[in-house]
Amino acid sequence: MVILAKRVFTGHEWLVNQQIHVHQGRIQEIKSVEGDLQGSGFVCAGFIDLQVYGGGELLFSNHPTEASIAKTFEEHHKTGTTHFQITLNCSPKETMWKAIDSCKAYLAKGGKGLIGLHLEGPFFNPIRKGAHKEEFVQKPSVEYIQEIVQRAGDLPIYMTIAPEMFSEEELDYIIKSPIMVSLGHSDATIDQANQALAKGANRITHLFNAMSQWQSRALGLVGASFSSEAWTSIIVDGLHCDFRSVKLAKELKKHRLFLITDAVTHDVSGPYLFDKKDGKFSNETGTLSGSALTMELAIQNCVHQVGMDVEEAIRMATLYPAKVANLEQDLGTIEVGKKACLIHMSDDLKVQQVWLDGEPLMD
Repeated sequence: MVILAKRVFTGHEWLVNQQIHVHQGRIQEIKSVEGDLQGSGFVCAGFIDLQVYGGGELLFSNHPTEASIAKTFEEHHKTGTTHFQITLNCSPKETMWKAIDSCKAYLAKGGKGLIGLHLEGPFFNPIRKGAHKEEFVQKPSVEYIQEIVQRAGDLPIYMTIAPEMFSEEELDYIIKSPIMVSLGHSDATIDQANQALAKGANRITHLFNAMSQWQSRALGLVGASFSSEAWTSIIVDGLHCDFRSVKLAKELKKHRLFLITDAVTHDVSGPYLFDKKDGKFSNETGTLSGSALTMELAIQNCVHQVGMDVEEAIRMATLYPAKVANLEQDLGTIEVGKKACLIHMSDDLKVQQVWLDGEPLMD
């Protein structure tokens, strides 16, 4: 298969008048075309969303099923997300085990787009629970962490934790385990956060939201992010944080800031009741709960509202999350040998076409 493109942003540079040769789902060759190709827009790598909760009115936390995962891919690939971590709200053990089993079954059947499971909880600080259910917050233990790892097997697990809720032994154990640890829903002091970062927990979940803030004499988890090399996700919808905060965060974090949608879906059928009104989601208490964001819109906001270059906004949705999730060898840029997971965007940054392993997904 050959994909022709007037312009290509590889993640590193712009190329003009290119043909991308695909063989068995991977990029075999990228070379120039003689003459001037017609068309507009550009091709870039597919977006990677490391925090999305569902789609098509099936919230994974209420319905931890293969159908929920499939609906999420069906909805979000239309706006450029070729790969995602399905995310589970803070939940009881039984729900977590169902979520793990569903992810494994989905992948075993060749399910598209899924790269792993993001367990957002249950090891939170209740003070910073946000829209999560306090009754589902649990205490960590080495035995509990062992059980998660054993049940997950080969399934990649990304987990958001509050480090101050862990003993030193427990924190050492989870950071040394196969789990990709991210700090969030935490009231940690900067010293507590820095201790976890120094041990190897080099990720932070949704900057500014559900975490100890940066104050003059207490820098909190926000301060730990700004003063470290930790990879940090951010929700650029204009609701979770002001666009001016995103601009300042980008100036401080530079290439260590990446995009997530935190997207939920309308679903009031289970313990998590997410209702969309006036363009935003809230729970039964009126607390802002997840987002209505897409990766396409997040990039548009980064460019038009925050003032970023198009190139950097795209890297925040492609190259950087690929690095965060240890997938850089396959995804995140357009290079020979990598998977042919690509999108065509118009000049006004709207997704026109999506290819997954070289296969076009949109009519």
